Amino acid sequence: MNLSELKKRMNRFTIKSLEKYLGNNIAETLLEWTPEDETLFTRGRLSEMILTIHGTNILKKEEFRKELVSTFPPSEIESFRQFLKGSPKDSTDLPSLVKFISERSWKRDPINQHLLYLLKIDDDLFAKSDEKKDIRSAVGAYDRFFELLDYQFVMKQRILHNLTSGNELARMIVHMPTGTGKTKTAVHTICHHYNFNLKKQGLVIWIAHTVELLKQAYDTFESAWKHLGEGEISLYRLWGSDSPASDFDYNGIVFCGIQKLMSLVNSDPKLMRGLIENCNLVVFDEAHKASAEETEKVIEKFMIRKPHMCDRALIGLTATPGRATEITPENSQLVSMFENKIISIDIPTLNSINLSKLEAMNAPVEKDLISYFQRNKILAKIRKEQLTYSEKLSPSELEKIKETVTDSGMDTDFTPKALETIGINKSRNLAIMKRLIDLHNEKIPTIVFACSVKHGQLLSSMLSIKSIPNALVIGDMPSKERDDAIKAFKDKNNPIKILINFEVLTTGFDSTNIRCVFITRPTQSVVRYSQMIGRGLRGPKMGGNEECLLIDVKDNLNKYDEKLAFNHFDDYWS
Repeated sequence: MNLSELKKRMNRFTIKSLEKYLGNNIAETLLEWTPEDETLFTRGRLSEMILTIHGTNILKKEEFRKELVSTFPPSEIESFRQFLKGSPKDSTDLPSLVKFISERSWKRDPINQHLLYLLKIDDDLFAKSDEKKDIRSAVGAYDRFFELLDYQFVMKQRILHNLTSGNELARMIVHMPTGTGKTKTAVHTICHHYNFNLKKQGLVIWIAHTVELLKQAYDTFESAWKHLGEGEISLYRLWGSDSPASDFDYNGIVFCGIQKLMSLVNSDPKLMRGLIENCNLVVFDEAHKASAEETEKVIEKFMIRKPHMCDRALIGLTATPGRATEITPENSQLVSMFENKIISIDIPTLNSINLSKLEAMNAPVEKDLISYFQRNKILAKIRKEQLTYSEKLSPSELEKIKETVTDSGMDTDFTPKALETIGINKSRNLAIMKRLIDLHNEKIPTIVFACSVKHGQLLSSMLSIKSIPNALVIGDMPSKERDDAIKAFKDKNNPIKILINFEVLTTGFDSTNIRCVFITRPTQSVVRYSQMIGRGLRGPKMGGNEECLLIDVKDNLNKYDEKLAFNHFDDYWS
């Protein structure tokens, strides 16, 4: 999204105003950390930082809009009159007109659209929940094309065998290491199952807990069906504000958010009943979350077969088949939910496919699947680096972290308060910045996982001060801006080589140009750590790189050190 016109107009603001919109806490921190930089806060730099970390969300602030419109020439302010009704239209009082324009709710209407027109910004950043949307896509299959890697094909056949075993309520977990293509494998399997076993009748319901995962699955299926399908299939988006039209015929593939399903139980029981009765297969992505109490209640509604219903199956997909690191009641519950059926990759089977009979018989027993995949260029070799900093976390900081470490018994991790404490340590952040500058100078595409939204904004601002192009992706930014930031990072010709995010790009995000994963947030969650390093694990055969640099920050977290999740991934480090 081009914000150059907005930036140009923001240069008319006072320095004090721009500091306020950047965030006084960020401005004060930057001044404290770089006192030697006398030109730190020029209008241009401040405007650049504000738009990098806030984007068009800054326009949601009424105070900002008022100050912005006040800088417009009188003729532009007058141009709003054509959209006004009543006294403001007839008034010659420009300040009153500015006040009327800026105090309106930030939503799509003629006045706000005209403001965006003057700023040369598309008005598609407004939410369109009030508009009727066609959530159905008819995807046609014309050319036939099929390609799965050997282990993916074996996994597909094993899943299909279980689906056609005669069990009217089959359940299974499909376990594939991070970076080995579990979404692609599952989609190819479903295409075959829906074409030839289900005869294109009934529903496959793909469930995930984030929009990113759902979009990834949707796009992967759309692409695969064009090569593997037979005729047309209906794909449905059922997340956020999306709901099926009245002519929904309960045939096809539904990609549904778990929160959406939970809400349908009460908000639309008729639709929920229709989904349950016509369901042939439920696929739950990131299955380690499936046994959470409220989630399991919804899933189990689909796994009851009444006499008038068809057989159905439940497939869980995961790279980490457990909700916690140790053997816990939660892990036992998860295993039980999928009837102890785990489909995994085994090397002897792959050897029997790829080696002669004699070679396979004499092949050494190999249990290290990760090394096998790295040797065969499916996974990238990971070069691990621990970043140290001179002044460690202070006793008072460690005390705050100690007080705010969660211990819920399942996926124990640091709380947001603890991560924010870690994320504002000056010495730590200056070391992170120095390393990011080196990565920029070496032109190494890097994805950075920040400790918090504020930490991500701070890192982005620090880079902007050094005139280093970067993009920030956080949860509350408009989807168009998020997509633009990701697109810019993926574009090899774009100068943006550093993409900072907080809890948005851990799943459902793939970029083949990533050569460095920079984890600035400590975590005790094996699942979360697996998702973060997974962004750089794709090897050449998966469209990625031979090697990926993984940078972790070494903190003095004392008794928490042995629990940190990276200790569980020693097999990945080359």
